[in-house]
Amino acid sequence: MVLLAIAGTLTLSAADFDVDGFCFNIIGDNEVEVTSRDTDKYAGEVFIPSTVINNGTTYQVTRIGLRAFYGCRDVTVVDIPEGITSIGRAAFNSCVNLENVDLPNSLVSIEESAFSYCHAITSFHVPRNLASLGEQVFMGSSQIQFFSCSSLNQHFKAVNGVLYSKDMTELYCYPVKATAATYEVPSPVARIHEYCFANNQSLTHVTFPETLRWIDMNIFRDCKGIETCYIPDSVYHMGVTVFGGCSNLTSVHLPANLDSLQNSMFMMCDKLTEVFIPRNVKYIGSYAFYRSGVKTVTIEEGSQLETIFDHAFSESYYLESLDMPNTVKTLGSSAFYRCDQLKSVHMSEALTSIGISTFCYCPLLTEGYIPGGVTNVKNAYARCENIKRMRIGSKDSAPGVTTIENCGIVYCEQIEYLELGANVDSLDSHGLVDLDNLKVLISWAAVPPRCDGYWHSFDPYSVYTDVNLYVPRASLEAYRNAADWKNFRNITAIEDVGDVDGNGIIDIVDITELIDKMLNGGEMNAARCDVDLNGTVGIGDITALIDKILNGN
Repeated sequence: MVLLAIAGTLTLSAADFDVDGFCFNIIGDNEVEVTSRDTDKYAGEVFIPSTVINNGTTYQVTRIGLRAFYGCRDVTVVDIPEGITSIGRAAFNSCVNLENVDLPNSLVSIEESAFSYCHAITSFHVPRNLASLGEQVFMGSSQIQFFSCSSLNQHFKAVNGVLYSKDMTELYCYPVKATAATYEVPSPVARIHEYCFANNQSLTHVTFPETLRWIDMNIFRDCKGIETCYIPDSVYHMGVTVFGGCSNLTSVHLPANLDSLQNSMFMMCDKLTEVFIPRNVKYIGSYAFYRSGVKTVTIEEGSQLETIFDHAFSESYYLESLDMPNTVKTLGSSAFYRCDQLKSVHMSEALTSIGISTFCYCPLLTEGYIPGGVTNVKNAYARCENIKRMRIGSKDSAPGVTTIENCGIVYCEQIEYLELGANVDSLDSHGLVDLDNLKVLISWAAVPPRCDGYWHSFDPYSVYTDVNLYVPRASLEAYRNAADWKNFRNITAIEDVGDVDGNGIIDIVDITELIDKMLNGGEMNAARCDVDLNGTVGIGDITALIDKILNGN
């Protein structure tokens, strides 16, 4: 009855018992399920018995259990007898040479991933009483050409080889080997199940009806032929990785009612260069645009976006800018990691959390900014080699909420200007690392930010000793006596910048004095004369001083 690799008399499994090479678990009164074998896998043409006898008791075989034939590469045919009512999760998963499965009319349910990665199956027939079909049942089964269904089945229906629910409101499976270039999903389909079109290489365009509401995950996963896609505004949910790996996708319309961009939605969509994100999207999931070709992201006015998760735009090498709405509260770790062409990002003032290495290795950024409500800063702009100006909060930020953690701002060798807002209350050891060209450091904190007592917060310490440090006048003495801060050689009251003659008043006389010193080489206080705070005294400081006197800047 069955061709097996070893005799049934050997010990095969930790199952309740084995008979004729099959292993069984008792699941009820005189009922058993077929289960896996521990020693050797099933092989050849398998004919599952309808009943078995063990120790004088006759059992009805009613179920094929969890992973019963999982990974049985040498199984080619499986005959399932009447009386079997369910096939368990991953029961035949990765039976890569399984060519034919004869399903009985007694079968009621097929659970998740039951026939995933069965690469030799070319067709699948839904029997009369099947009522439940789990998710991912045929995921990765790369040779299915059509689905058929018993006309007596009350739950499913096959139309031209495509599997639907009986009432046509749910689309389950589109054959992965179907050769049509286009497909029109009919009304009244409201839901498309996960992996529905996945791995089909012929489709270039799919049309959806206005009845559609819900799209499960991975429906177009690795459909390399898909070029354009219009999702109707009736859709409010799309699952993870819907377009993941669609390397020829050039344009997509996202529905106005969409609630989120789920994880990996456009991952590795190489030719997708523009995306419009509707206002109702509340979060952009992890890896949503990972290694995509997106260059321009437009977020609709009135956006409710709150969160951009980890790696959302990671390695999006062509992204040039992002205008982040002021509703965003959280930026995940490495959200813009290695965005080679990123030149500017408008940061949301509502941000309270920025993950590690958010902008790490973004070589074209020249300015960095972290809003004052962010409580911890660590590696946010690590190794951004061309940043020249960095601000963490401002003078108007709420005091004492932010810690610059160990390696907070690191290896940004071109930074010349660093501004710490009133919000910065502490710098951990090595908080600022290898800012070799830093010339100006401003700290608006009335109380000098606490520095770690074990290692220097400014590392290596010697780089910072000649930096011009500007602090509030009322806090001068506090900084001159605080750990680490007291070692700066040049500490100046920020209010004194522009008071060239040192008389406590900034007026037209200071302009004359500055010009005279520049022309005639007179002795000057460089910190007071560096009005534009770029670390050097030059013609720009005259312009900056005039503006300061006229406009009070």
